[in-house]
Amino acid sequence: MDQEPHSQSDTTPPSPPRDGLVAHGKGTLSGHALKAKVARGSAWTLVGYGSSQVFRLLNNLILWRLLYPEAFGVMAIVNVCLVGLAMFSDIGIGPSIIQHERGDDPTYLNTAWTIQIVRELILCLVSLAIAAPIAAFYKEPLLVYLIPAASISGVLVGFNSTRLFSAARKISLGRLTGIDLLSQIGGLAVTIVWAWLARSIWALVAGSTVSAAIRMILSHTFLPGIRNRFCWDPTCARILLRFGRWIFLSTLLTFLAGQSDRLIFGKLIPMGMLGVYSIATTWAALPQTVILRVFGAVLFPLLSRLHHEGNEFLVFLRKTRKQWLLLAGYISACLLSGGPTLIRLLYESKATNAGWIIQVLAVGVWFVTLEAANGTALLAIGHPKWLAAGNAAKLVGMVALIPIGYSAYAFPGAVAGLASTEVLHYLTTLVGARRHKVACLGQDMILSALVLLTSSVGLLVARWLGPLVQSAAFHPARLGALLEGLAIAICVGAGWACAFGWDRMKRKRQLPAY
Repeated sequence: MDQEPHSQSDTTPPSPPRDGLVAHGKGTLSGHALKAKVARGSAWTLVGYGSSQVFRLLNNLILWRLLYPEAFGVMAIVNVCLVGLAMFSDIGIGPSIIQHERGDDPTYLNTAWTIQIVRELILCLVSLAIAAPIAAFYKEPLLVYLIPAASISGVLVGFNSTRLFSAARKISLGRLTGIDLLSQIGGLAVTIVWAWLARSIWALVAGSTVSAAIRMILSHTFLPGIRNRFCWDPTCARILLRFGRWIFLSTLLTFLAGQSDRLIFGKLIPMGMLGVYSIATTWAALPQTVILRVFGAVLFPLLSRLHHEGNEFLVFLRKTRKQWLLLAGYISACLLSGGPTLIRLLYESKATNAGWIIQVLAVGVWFVTLEAANGTALLAIGHPKWLAAGNAAKLVGMVALIPIGYSAYAFPGAVAGLASTEVLHYLTTLVGARRHKVACLGQDMILSALVLLTSSVGLLVARWLGPLVQSAAFHPARLGALLEGLAIAICVGAGWACAFGWDRMKRKRQLPAY
């Protein structure tokens, strides 16, 4: 998900009120109410994310058996092109509705809806224009038809109701979660049935289009709020466009830094290998996806509110980010030590190379999660330029490190170069976080050391147990991989459980915690 800026002043927060009450515009918000919002929002986010990931990975496993690796590689190119067009024109309509004081004004909402539709229609026309040149560049004739067809889902997204953003503004995530799951299930059902009947790459396009259509319909019928209509208010339009200027630059750099790996690798390696790489990125991005989902849906709105209200911003940030980074650190350590085991358990031999790719990417993804924590804090206090700077640093790193890695160690070296650029990304936003006094460097260092320690333990377990399991006569063969994976997860989890227990004990005794 894209991180979006908030336009806010840099004022010094007043002293917090007594009795755990937080002053705000029309009353007070108690510390218990704040915790309840975090807990409720986090619970809905996890339910939605967990269910979504289960469906997504199940779909991935089924389609890997129904289709061919090249299909995943070709669709990776299609998705990058469409995501790139969307990000090149992103002006942050959703975050503007969530953050701005006029976010409940029907005129403001309808102007935003009108801009959203016009933007998506223009993107559809652009996709028609670029399809042929991209197909010629990659020497893949199917792209001439796939790119325009896939852009239809973007047009449907343009007609989504602004009620989606209004619900996010109020952190009313229950119905949003329901809409996301229903649209995903509908799209996956169409994809699987089509792929089973036709064994065609068009199943992937059809599924995404159906999913977008279901979400669009439910956004207008399943959520409370105004009925959108076409409207143009110059004042509202200026506010939206002014708000989006930093988002435009940030998302432009985000695309170049975060999606161009597939475009680059698409020219360096065969489409089949690019499909294997896409499988690996799906798994390696798990901790990153958890953090971005929770921070974007829950922590971002609350931190923005706390910054406006003058609450103890840094205390809340440190406590909340640590809980989620503990979870992300555990997942990262498991992937770093058990990537090959995971692939042997779930995929056929043609996906074997995805194992080491997961391990290499997991190193970079851990720094992505740390950067996301810093980036969310910077957005909440109104300094989006540091996100743009971080993406620019990553892009410079990609230009230098991917070619160096490829020339030295071929494709594995290129993947390692890509992972190392995330360190530059993190360090750049860390500078901004320290400058604006929202950094938690000590916490980051302790958790990173724990990732290194626990993943080393997991690698030792895999190195010792792997040969024993693979030499044993397990029937079915995946049973051995399952036992190896469980051993890695338990040993890695023991370290993170100790860290979580130590943190809980310190908080109960009111001792300083990391």
